[in-house]
Amino acid sequence: MSKPRLSKVQKEILGRFAADMQESGCDAIVVIGSSTRQNKTRSFVAQYGNELLCNSLIQHAFQTETFIYQELEVPEEDQDE
Repeated sequence: MSKPRLSKVQKEILGRFAADMQESGCDAIVVIGSSTRQNKTRSFVAQYGNELLCNSLIQHAFQTETFIYQELEVPEEDQDE
């Protein structure tokens, strides 16, 4: 399986994002994305920082099967519309 190529713009965005996150105190940053072209979906994983922690985060992300969604409360004024 070949490693998906990121565009120059994607690399720049990921680089700036990772730098900002590290400045805010993050030890490890993992970005997981996907794109679809010609009915083929490809995913990518970019990791920055502590390699062992990044690998643990990636493993956790791929093993997580359920997500918890917070229910949004609608203000009473909007419920009548």
